[in-house]
Amino acid sequence: MRTFRNTLCAVFVIIALLSALAVWVAYVTVWYQWQGVFGALIGLFTSPGFVIFPFIYWVVENAFPVNYFILWGISMASWLLAGLAYTED
Repeated sequence: MRTFRNTLCAVFVIIALLSALAVWVAYVTVWYQWQGVFGALIGLFTSPGFVIFPFIYWVVENAFPVNYFILWGISMASWLLAGLAYTED
């Protein structure tokens, strides 16, 4: 049972990391679309503010970033489930 729980924990961690990577790639892509190569550099060296950036995007693009919040929610839920599945035994 312990092996199953730890494997399940690992699967949830992988899902969380992949969705966080997708959020970061979307963030860098948006910066690239806005500012070109300089924007891509900004995106590479800064982190997506999970609270601030979506509202900046909303103001600039006049569209609410639903996919951003969906990916963020998947990441947070996966971390929660990984924490619940983890065992130290």
